[in-house]
Amino acid sequence: MSGWLNRNLRIDVKRIDLKLNKRGITMSNKLILKASGIFVLMIMIFTFFSCSKTEKENMTKEEKNNNTEEVIIDEKDFLESDEDLTTVDYKEFYDRLTPYGEWVQVQPEEIGLQSNTAQSNNSNNDLLSMSDLIGIKEAHAIENTDMVFVWKPSIELAVKQADVEVPVYRPYTNGQWVNSDAGWYFKAPTPVEETVSHYGRWVNSPTAGWLWVPGRVWAPAWVDWKQNDQYLSWAPLPPAAYLKNSTVNAPVIEDKNYVIVEKKYFLEPDLYRYTNFYNKNVYGIPVSEMKGTTGIIVVNNTIVSKGPDVNIFEALLGRIIEPVKIVRVVNYSEVRYADKEYVIYTPVFRKYKNKDQKRITAQGPKSFKKYEEWKVLKAEEKILKKEEKDLKKEEKDLKKEEKEIRKENNGKDNGSRNNDNDNGKKNNDKERKNNGDDNKNKGNGDDNGNKNNDNSNGNKNNGKDKGKGK
Repeated sequence: MSGWLNRNLRIDVKRIDLKLNKRGITMSNKLILKASGIFVLMIMIFTFFSCSKTEKENMTKEEKNNNTEEVIIDEKDFLESDEDLTTVDYKEFYDRLTPYGEWVQVQPEEIGLQSNTAQSNNSNNDLLSMSDLIGIKEAHAIENTDMVFVWKPSIELAVKQADVEVPVYRPYTNGQWVNSDAGWYFKAPTPVEETVSHYGRWVNSPTAGWLWVPGRVWAPAWVDWKQNDQYLSWAPLPPAAYLKNSTVNAPVIEDKNYVIVEKKYFLEPDLYRYTNFYNKNVYGIPVSEMKGTTGIIVVNNTIVSKGPDVNIFEALLGRIIEPVKIVRVVNYSEVRYADKEYVIYTPVFRKYKNKDQKRITAQGPKSFKKYEEWKVLKAEEKILKKEEKDLKKEEKDLKKEEKEIRKENNGKDNGSRNNDNDNGKKNNDKERKNNGDDNKNKGNGDDNGNKNNDNSNGNKNNGKDKGKGK
């Protein structure tokens, strides 16, 4: 094909050259026309190949569509894998959770999973670096480098806890533990929290906080349990935790991802009021030194969240704790919660496969943010929140300073008033003294007057006496 085009191109150029010579066109004009002709021919060649390529691509897409099949996943298929994150249709979750948070597109490494490419290019220690940061001590491989989608809960779903200044959403705290025929069931107060409590896994990112990773297998609660004589503790299972041989291959989880509660409060309805972030200095020993308790297992082809023995709480509370029956339905309108029975929604999931290829990527959520873009926005929000917090602190300090100044001024005013009062007192005392002196002087005057009168009268009498004597 290329040889034929080159040969024809040379022939056409020669024909143009001959025609130009016959017409007596100058060399410069000849060169311009020759270049124009070559340019036109190149455009024609490019168009030909582009059309061929587009046609080939369209055929490939059509072939792909013909070879793609949709497979309904059996609800008893408990063998989840990393591949599910890109091949399973999670539209049900995408639509249901979007109003209550935001979907973020991330690399598998961001949630503790490693691609084959990363594994081949890095050492074992390097592979664990991200996993260590998010509390997973064991890396897990994903078969491709496709991006995956995770859900970040809205701050509106967070509840205020006693030891936390700013509300933060924390899984498996806003709700109540209920004894069921499938083990310990976490009953959440809202439908969206019910969904993320019974499907998928959680990862605690140092930059983004708690992120929910979709999963297709239902469980009463995807958590890891630990306990000692006084306290009970649990943590959300990370994405690398899958069922294998009827038990979960749970990796080591960092102590900071656990919450802890005194056993006597374990069955309280507003559990977050009694739970705390785990703190070694408060509770004496690390969670890792607490006794591990069996968590997720498969019993009679049903997933059970075993957890602590119910007899412990019956002894503490002095009553029998009857199990609630769990009934699953595929129609959301049938969901209801009664004292002895929970009718819960368990959607049907589908996986996309390609007949000629190993796998095909399923569609993601309609609305999502790319991780880098989202991370920048969150960093800006964090800066704004810090500035707002600093501003509030400054305002608080200013008010405190103003209060102290007013207090100091009041002290000075009181001192001035006391001085005035003292001066007034002294002046009053002086006036009283002066009045006393005046009165005394007046009295003396009166006395003198009386004495003078007496003297005058004496003199008169003396005069009379002298007259009589003569």
